[in-house]
Amino acid sequence: MRVTLSLIIANIVVFILQILFYPVFDDVFSLVPELALKGAYWQFISYMFLHSIPYPEHIMLNMFLLFIFGITIERALGWRKYLVLYFVSGIGSALLYIATTGAMEVSMIGASGAVFGVMAAYGFMFPKEIIWIYKIPIPVILPIILLAVGEVILWAINLQPEIANIGHFGGIVTGMVLMSWWKRRMKPKTIRELRDYQFFWT
Repeated sequence: MRVTLSLIIANIVVFILQILFYPVFDDVFSLVPELALKGAYWQFISYMFLHSIPYPEHIMLNMFLLFIFGITIERALGWRKYLVLYFVSGIGSALLYIATTGAMEVSMIGASGAVFGVMAAYGFMFPKEIIWIYKIPIPVILPIILLAVGEVILWAINLQPEIANIGHFGGIVTGMVLMSWWKRRMKPKTIRELRDYQFFWT
């Protein structure tokens, strides 16, 4: 829980700095593929802490999802693996975005790729966990799969050109790949752990 709350606080602090020093702050720390590939490597990390101005719903939604899913995954994986999951998912999101858009001067910001990686990890680890959508009980893995498919479709038809949908998909895929890799190396210590980590059932 400690790392999740720290990430949320860091995002909020950076959002305040964005408002105070806009647009200079965004110019330096957003992910601009052409610059990031030519030496501004910090942008692969810093872009995750920036959000759209003046649209607070962007950061509010990301932080809400991070709080809901992140606390459980942090407890399940431990803080070290959790941080790896968060940042590698964000980097994976950026790399797929660059691979599909090219090294254009189109900046990318937001924690969505990292957060979606955390969500994917939750769905992979606890696929039978029930969430309620419009009073309908649904296994958590289902909406995450639908989200991934939806992001690819939105990107393919360019329905949301201002949103990096393919980057979101990259975060989801990265989170799933990491969890698949870790699953092969994780061994539950107790019967209770075996029951808690639903991905060991299959």
